[in-house]
Amino acid sequence: MRQLSVDLSELAFAFESDFLEMRHYFDLETGKVVLIQDETRRAVETIYEQMDEEETENSPTFADLVEQQNLPDWQKQQLLVADQVEGEYGSRFISVPQIDSHEGYRDMQDFIVTVRDPHLQELLDVAIMGRGAFRRFKDVLFDYPRECERWFAFKDEKMFERVRDWLEAYDIEPIYEPSAGVEPSPPQPPARDRLIAEALAFVTAARALPGILRIALVGSLATDKPDPKDVDLLVTVADDADLTPLATLGRKLSGHLQGRNLGGEVFLADPAGSYLGRTCPWKVCQPGIRMRCDALHCGRRPYLHDDLKAVTLPQTLIAAPPVELWPRVIARMAVPADVEQGLLAPLRTES
Repeated sequence: MRQLSVDLSELAFAFESDFLEMRHYFDLETGKVVLIQDETRRAVETIYEQMDEEETENSPTFADLVEQQNLPDWQKQQLLVADQVEGEYGSRFISVPQIDSHEGYRDMQDFIVTVRDPHLQELLDVAIMGRGAFRRFKDVLFDYPRECERWFAFKDEKMFERVRDWLEAYDIEPIYEPSAGVEPSPPQPPARDRLIAEALAFVTAARALPGILRIALVGSLATDKPDPKDVDLLVTVADDADLTPLATLGRKLSGHLQGRNLGGEVFLADPAGSYLGRTCPWKVCQPGIRMRCDALHCGRRPYLHDDLKAVTLPQTLIAAPPVELWPRVIARMAVPADVEQGLLAPLRTES
């Protein structure tokens, strides 16, 4: 078995990702994870077609044609990397698998066995019965902060075990450099990287929904704060927009980040610039179902959580948010480099 320096947290993140327009590959030589967007893959295919049409003795290479593109350097580099993955797929690069939902379900079952509180154990056993088990399981744990924190650690360790088993199948022993005097343990992925990736996935999906007029980034992620805890998105919706699919994306955003003790919020505004509230965090939005629901008018507009006594946004922020993401990318402040490269640049390209 050969030793290879591997970022286990980065690889675990790839295992958990289910972004429809992005694919992860593992470099068997460097131990790095490579992310290729479908948009990049389509651009590579276009260049391949051009090469086929111009095939002569002195025809330009792939790199030559990339250099001729009117694109920023970072995007040209993405095209070159995608071409390398395509050319060495199966030998140097392999696809990173995504965990099956059945594995996640077994994790919940295994965790329940470790719960010492009989009442909580019974609540969790009931929660994982039938469809919506993952959401109900988290809803129950939400009222038990210590057990909720223990679940995140338990889930992380299960994921790292799967990553190590997968690497072992390729005869790889992962190594990493621990800090001096600290017991080696798999590091957590940088919070900003995870938040930015989830924000991009949300915008990509939400902009296709009917009635979505604008999506903006607000909160600490838009600043250079080194360790933000959440991603806050402001979505302007038409008065007659169905909020159901948007709330589903909001729950998906929050659910993906919960496993890293991070959070995601989707704030809503109307076309006139008035704050409406947030998307409902529950899968079923009806009056009387949740005793702790603090919406002022639960159910009046399905999946609108108008907890205006707890949270509100000033009209000045709604009128001119720090960073607009869609339908145009507009930055009204100095944007951190990671937000520019990981979020704004891809959205500008697609626009």
